Amino acid sequence: MIDTRAVMRSLPLVASVLGRKYGVKVEMGGTDAYTDGKTIHLPAMPSEVPDTLLAMVRGFLDHEAGHVRDTDFTALQEARLSPIEMHVWNTLEDWRVEHRLAALFPGCRQNFDWLIAHLFGSNDRDEPAEPAANILNWLLLEVRSWDVLSLSRQRDSLARQVDRDFPGIRTKIENVLKLVRTKCMSTQDAIKYAREIVRALDQYANPVSQPEPSAESQSQADPSAGGPSESSARSAQSDPDGQGDKNDRPEGADDPLPDEGQDADADQDGLSEPDDGDVLESSGVGEVSEHAREHVQSLLGASENALPQNLGSILASVLKETSRDSVQSSIAVAIQTSKCTGPLSGDDIQEARKACNALRSRLGGLVQTKVLARAAGGRRGRLDTGQLHRLAVSDPRVFRIKAERTGIDTAVHILLDCSGSMVRRIHLACQACYAVASALEASRINIAVTAFPGTQTPEGSYSTIAPVIRHGQKVNPNLDLSPAGGTPMGEALWWVMQEMLTVKENRKIILVVTDGEPDSITSATQALDQGRRAGFEIYGLGIVSQSVGDLMPSKSKVVGSMTELPGAMFSLLESAVLQDKA
Repeated sequence: MIDTRAVMRSLPLVASVLGRKYGVKVEMGGTDAYTDGKTIHLPAMPSEVPDTLLAMVRGFLDHEAGHVRDTDFTALQEARLSPIEMHVWNTLEDWRVEHRLAALFPGCRQNFDWLIAHLFGSNDRDEPAEPAANILNWLLLEVRSWDVLSLSRQRDSLARQVDRDFPGIRTKIENVLKLVRTKCMSTQDAIKYAREIVRALDQYANPVSQPEPSAESQSQADPSAGGPSESSARSAQSDPDGQGDKNDRPEGADDPLPDEGQDADADQDGLSEPDDGDVLESSGVGEVSEHAREHVQSLLGASENALPQNLGSILASVLKETSRDSVQSSIAVAIQTSKCTGPLSGDDIQEARKACNALRSRLGGLVQTKVLARAAGGRRGRLDTGQLHRLAVSDPRVFRIKAERTGIDTAVHILLDCSGSMVRRIHLACQACYAVASALEASRINIAVTAFPGTQTPEGSYSTIAPVIRHGQKVNPNLDLSPAGGTPMGEALWWVMQEMLTVKENRKIILVVTDGEPDSITSATQALDQGRRAGFEIYGLGIVSQSVGDLMPSKSKVVGSMTELPGAMFSLLESAVLQDKA
């Protein structure tokens, strides 16, 4: 029986559970944490994980799963955003996809809230090298405080600093954020609003000066019509400095950004101009120093590395650093690839079937577990509301009783070592796999066979695995495999355990067929220990070599020929059943 608490404490298993829950693919290995739009990549992580790191990994999976499910990466690529636009888009899109995921999986909301408060709720944030970066930091906290109110103090402190250094800029950004909060429904919307925020920054840094009306334009104006030229002339006469009325904007002046109350379809960007004049002007932007404008100009032209980190980048950095610090004791999961297979020869099949029949006759009712069955019509137990009608005829059998019956409720996964060292033993190993798989299938046991390593990855790694027969498929003799590569046993065990989490059988047995030591004894030992803690039963079948006994001293047997296989397998399964009964 799988121990749910142990599973949720194991990073490879919890990553698999969350990946399946969200419908995304999760890989674990290497040193990088990232998402390519289809797969979430986690770096190799330490075997013993503190609670804080485990929560951050779960938060990273939740966050990136939101992007894989809901971000339109094609639209993002076509938008060709500048670094500053990409940074602002990330802030808005992170919030949007997290809300979408939390709506489907409410438990994610608690994970996100903890993560945001943990990362951004500290008062010990370093002062950025560029003062204008505080605008982006405030923007992040403003968006995140919509869900996590505990960030309000840090947000307000940054807001005061931004108002002091860059007076008036927040008002224009806040007008866009009002629309983001209510109308940002897609990646394209997030791109549009990110561009509007950057446009507000650009208007702030590069204001268009008010031109003085020319004498020619005044002479051409019709005094009786009271048109724009007359208005400009009056402004020029009443304003000797040539500033003019700020509400009479010439063509080409920077357009104000929208307020939430305006019609969202007023212009081509879906944003309308407020009726009360330019927001920046009314906020005192005209008094902004040239020094402040230069800082914002520098922010607009900053490279990606010069901008503050967003939530995904911060999490990725933490996970990468943790992975580098735990190279010697890190956990990785094999990557699924393919492997060429061929049919066993007629003689091989005949010999394997002899061993299969001998093993099958000895198995009998050995590999069995207790399964629950509900007994109807009991006089005690739990009330069955569907049987209350019996009371009308004085029948007291209105309770349900959970009874146990003996039955086969077992899944077995054979993990076959196909490393280069098996070159002289692979023939016997393949025969043994076919014989054991056939015997277990005949006993109505859910069987699967997987070879490791599979084909080499483009990066040259042999930490791979190749399914040959999956759970639910019929056993076939296409088990003639060729050996190549190393022995990534630990990585392969983690992959098999991830696969077996979804099978319906309560009892889950893994049989490792191997001839030698794994590439990393530490990695294999960690997988064995954590797998058994989670409820998996793991046994070893040595092919000629005694090395498997060092990893699994009391849970392994060694065979040197097919005639020895039935006795060895029966001995393994018998000890397992007797231990289970005890």
